[in-house]
Amino acid sequence: MIMNESGIHTFSLKLQCKYSEIQNIIEQNECIRTRRGKLGLSSYYQMPQFKYIGVEIQLGQSVSHPCWLILIINPSSLLAGTYKPTALFQADEKSVQQIKHRLRNILDKIGIDRRLKEFKLSRCDLTCNLYYEHRADVQDRIDIFKKSFSIPHYSTVEFGKYSNSDEKFKGANKHSWTIENKSKSCAFSVYDKSYELETRHDIFIDEHILRLELRFGRSKITKVTKAKGWESQLVELGSQVEKQQHKFLHRLHMTHFDPISLPALLDCINASKYRDKTKRKLRRIAKKANGCVSLAAVQKDCRIKKSDFIKLLGKFEEMGIGCVSFKQ
Repeated sequence: MIMNESGIHTFSLKLQCKYSEIQNIIEQNECIRTRRGKLGLSSYYQMPQFKYIGVEIQLGQSVSHPCWLILIINPSSLLAGTYKPTALFQADEKSVQQIKHRLRNILDKIGIDRRLKEFKLSRCDLTCNLYYEHRADVQDRIDIFKKSFSIPHYSTVEFGKYSNSDEKFKGANKHSWTIENKSKSCAFSVYDKSYELETRHDIFIDEHILRLELRFGRSKITKVTKAKGWESQLVELGSQVEKQQHKFLHRLHMTHFDPISLPALLDCINASKYRDKTKRKLRRIAKKANGCVSLAAVQKDCRIKKSDFIKLLGKFEEMGIGCVSFKQ
């Protein structure tokens, strides 16, 4: 691995609106209707004119439900005034004020006079870019993540299963892995950023980037931050990126996910401080995990109680190595 960086990739601001407010916006601006609700009681729109600087505007208009406006913001692009696909935003008070100023200009252009402080932070992507020498290195690590031991109440989500997903490119699921909890308040994705840029945006870069993306929804944001307004919440979340990433990787038992050969893994176990009985269990897990389908399958095959298996996975973390090896 050459280098890594962390920051905020995308965040969303949501505002509840009146039916008439949404209607005025639609009439005064170029809007594309993306879909209609059941019985034609709801309509959903996008405003594409600011996407090139990192701001996508979505509108929801309904006669039976609250209406809303969402700003989906790539802050690095907004500050640069042009699309920055790999840059990550470092949130501090000064940079957030700059973001706020540029958003105000956009809202004024499309005829929205509501104050920005009325918006709520509805989503924030805490992101880490890991740079590798070869694309195969990126794929190896994605394959390791796919073997992760499952987290309670989380399930794998493939592209095409999100109702609002436009991902239709063949091979996307090979180059990515996403899990999401039942409440949809938190999701984690690991994917080949270089592949995504090529297939979805026709952008080719020299770097080989593994992106780890931890997405927090509104309920999760209010749980992990003490601040109330979206500006302060963004600054607080910006200071927590590495901490929150590490906590989630710990839950996945993936704090160390660099490939290791089975002989090297066994040598580490043999040289460890653990008792011989524990070492035997660790060696058994390592051998079963070599080329395994998943760590859940390893647990079942080894006939080890789940709680005991999790403790044993923790031993690998203590040794500073991953438990999934690859044949040389």
